[in-house]
Amino acid sequence: MKNILIIMLFFINLFATPSWYGDIPNFKQNFYIGYGSDADEQIAKQNAMVSISSQINIKIDEEIIRDKSIVDGDYKKNISIKSSQKTKANLSDYKLLKVSYEDGKYFVAIEYENIPNIDKFKNKLKAKGYKVDFYNYLKNFDLARVDKRWYIKYKDVIQLIEKRDFEKFFITIPNKDLILTTNKKSNILYDKDEFYFKVKSAEDGYITILTVYEDGTVSTLMRNVPIEKNIVTNIPDKEFEDIPEAGLMEYGVDTFDIYVAIYSKKKMVLDRFATADEELIEDERYKNFDELISFIKDKRYTTLKIVTKVR
Repeated sequence: MKNILIIMLFFINLFATPSWYGDIPNFKQNFYIGYGSDADEQIAKQNAMVSISSQINIKIDEEIIRDKSIVDGDYKKNISIKSSQKTKANLSDYKLLKVSYEDGKYFVAIEYENIPNIDKFKNKLKAKGYKVDFYNYLKNFDLARVDKRWYIKYKDVIQLIEKRDFEKFFITIPNKDLILTTNKKSNILYDKDEFYFKVKSAEDGYITILTVYEDGTVSTLMRNVPIEKNIVTNIPDKEFEDIPEAGLMEYGVDTFDIYVAIYSKKKMVLDRFATADEELIEDERYKNFDELISFIKDKRYTTLKIVTKVR
């Protein structure tokens, strides 16, 4: 009798599973298919992503917290998922192949292409017929900040990017009509170094200098400093003003940022960007490198990448 019960349970579970589940053909190179099931559709998708991650050796730390309580005599269960991905890839760019609901459970199949995100972006551009050079990310592309992550944009194409590709926006862009350097050799700083800028403009006007930290936080160092045509100006004036001091974002780790000098004939309003003396690092609203890129598109500007090293 016991053996008959086991066989019956086996066939019940067999018929409760969709015929395609675990059996979708995959002949495409660099593509992986993951399967997941659960009474909750989101958890089923998460299980499918974990399945893919295990196939491509992505480590996902996952914690599922189930809080059980009785409210007014009714049993209630709340489920929340906390997941952090430690990987070179990102599973947000997946394709849902199939989903069905049978006997109280969701069954899903997810497809993921395991190539660098920047290659996915290039493929999307190619599919749209767009041709664009990748030699200058800052001039040729836009950024978007969505859910605390950075996306690269070109017209109507957008793609989540990894840290190494985000860093390609941090470059020096020279401008013959607006020259920006520091008083340090090779523009390399060390932690706690005091430094100042040397600026030369082809026209009289005003100069504003902003800095972009390596996480995309933007702050304004100097606003609307008067400058005379073809005269090298020290900003700030080392004789009369406070001098900036180089610092590290993380103790004991070299960092980098870019300084952006913007020329204007009249004083500019820059309320959207924070001042350098504010507590910026943890504040999401000041991670607005995307806004700065849009702001400088039609302006005369130059950028200078500076590496700050551990002393």
